[in-house]
Amino acid sequence: MTQTMSAKRRLTVKKLQETVLSIRKGKFSYTEKEQKKIDFTKYNQAQINEIADLLEIMRDIVDLSNQRIQQKITAAPKGPGRPSAPIKDVMKVQLMETYFGVSDRVSEGFLRLFREKLGISSDFSYKTIERSYDPVRSEELLDEVFKLTNEIGNSKEKKFSIDGTGDPCTMKVNYESKRAQQRKQKQTQAGKEKEAGKEKEAGKEKEAGKEKEAGKEKEDAFPGKKHDFVYSVLSIGTTTKIIGGFATTDDHSRGELSFFKDVVEETLGNCPRFDTLCGDGIYANRVACALLEEPEVTPLFLPKSNVTFRSKGVPLWKGMLYSLARNPQKWLESYHDRSISETGNSMLKRREPTKIRKKLSERKGIQEALKFNVHNIRQICYLRYLAPNLLSTSILGD
Repeated sequence: MTQTMSAKRRLTVKKLQETVLSIRKGKFSYTEKEQKKIDFTKYNQAQINEIADLLEIMRDIVDLSNQRIQQKITAAPKGPGRPSAPIKDVMKVQLMETYFGVSDRVSEGFLRLFREKLGISSDFSYKTIERSYDPVRSEELLDEVFKLTNEIGNSKEKKFSIDGTGDPCTMKVNYESKRAQQRKQKQTQAGKEKEAGKEKEAGKEKEAGKEKEAGKEKEDAFPGKKHDFVYSVLSIGTTTKIIGGFATTDDHSRGELSFFKDVVEETLGNCPRFDTLCGDGIYANRVACALLEEPEVTPLFLPKSNVTFRSKGVPLWKGMLYSLARNPQKWLESYHDRSISETGNSMLKRREPTKIRKKLSERKGIQEALKFNVHNIRQICYLRYLAPNLLSTSILGD
């Protein structure tokens, strides 16, 4: 009896490994879903009105976010000297300059052009805009703006896709080229080690044991030289294409997987219906699945071809693999929404192709956060025409 059960299990594992291998080689007979139709009449209207709508929604979201913050704090007594420019006014200009992809100096000129549209009542120079990239001044309001864009756009979203990307600090480098170069170097190194007959299994097992005790999975650090990129990991709603959570760094020693927990927790906080997460092979491990067990989020991560059902204390890992083995077609229909994160990254690159202008690490992070907020606001503008049923527009009194 025991031998029969073991044989069935071995066959199931073999079937799973064969299925994963065929998927990875592109040989699996997958029936693609029908492409969603776009109402181009509404899409054209969204494009025509994009700038005007975006500036109006940007103004309303910043004003409401600032109002919520002011309700939580007690007004500080006025000190000597000239009062500083209201941070809500400066934030509107920062979001506007991110949208148009211009510098702080040019933004001061844009302030004259769009003052009434943005509801700005104060005058300030480009130096005030520059200083407001300091997180101490802008981070609280920027976080509230991000929460509000999710409250409007992702309150009904259940499924998210997670992926990493990078924005250059100079126009001389390209993130995808760096990644391709890194993969090529790894393959070359692996070939040399195989030819030389180097055996390091004992050392690898020892290192794996240490990582297991520490609760970490081995991963590659981000590629490139110091200061050439700012790296981000994003979760994006597969229906709305609105960013639900993100983490940003210019530290090359950290890898993509190290931000997984922070991004998932922020997404859970911003999106109450979040229950499914898609991701590529880097997230296909028991550590990532273990982080999703308590919030009861279903993982959809494509594993390696030598995968086994051994849960090692993570039942969610085994459940994900059994669902893949039993019905690959159904599993892949849901998993392939993972490409939405790549679509979101592409949208960010195409719509805001400018480099990271700031030099200090903390200011680079603020610039990235502004970019993600502008993306969310733009998506809200388009969804108002294409899928208003996905939005909680009553928040802004629409």
